[in-house]
Amino acid sequence: MGENKPPWWSYVKHIVAEYPGLCRELEKLKEQRVTGIYGERVSSKGRVCRPVETTACKTLSPNKQKKYEAVKKAIDKTKKRHPENADHRLKMIQLVYFDKKYTIAGAAMRIPCHVNTAGHWHSDFIRLVAENLELP
Repeated sequence: MGENKPPWWSYVKHIVAEYPGLCRELEKLKEQRVTGIYGERVSSKGRVCRPVETTACKTLSPNKQKKYEAVKKAIDKTKKRHPENADHRLKMIQLVYFDKKYTIAGAAMRIPCHVNTAGHWHSDFIRLVAENLELP
């Protein structure tokens, strides 16, 4: 019989699926104007504007930023903990969640690896994201 999944399991899967969109959103926030204005300038309301600093410091909303960082850290931890097969592990996550083209079994055939191995990799990654989100 299969093991019981924790209550947060599907929530974390949705967060992993949101990651590419969060990356695009963050990229868009960090886009700079074609012509930069360097140094300080004072706006009409008397506030000091620092456009380069403002662009560099832009982040997502706190909730979205937390989700983004949880998945990003899980990707980095996967690369550090499993250097021998990190590429295959992350390819499986990409195919299932980011590209949304395959099931775990389909991704396993594409990599190629055994479906049980892909299932273990999937579980490890979901648990890493949950750990980064400090879920129980």
